Amino acid sequence: MNMDSKTKFPLAGALLTFIGTAHTALGVAVFVAGDQEVELTFWFTQFGVVSIGFGLAMMALERSLGYVPGAVLLVLAATTVFGLAFMPASGFVTVLLPLGVGALGWWRARNDRITA
Repeated sequence: MNMDSKTKFPLAGALLTFIGTAHTALGVAVFVAGDQEVELTFWFTQFGVVSIGFGLAMMALERSLGYVPGAVLLVLAATTVFGLAFMPASGFVTVLLPLGVGALGWWRARNDRITA
């Protein structure tokens, strides 16, 4: 554990990393089972891997800053909205949880900076 961490636990990044890990594992399982086309399982698994990387980066930001910066949350929100627009009943709904947790942390940090 990083002793210089400004947060007890980087929840938003950890949630996204968990979602990405589950996505990747499911993508590999579907590929091995041969239930879907290879292209579909590739993109499914690839999005899981990208989500893991993005989640790890968010965890590092949460530890160093104490919150996820607004620009990072906007990228995550845009990706989520885009995904939900094309596939409303999909795993993109789960990304609303780390997005909400990250936005709450950003809002609290913003208010702390304003009142300080």
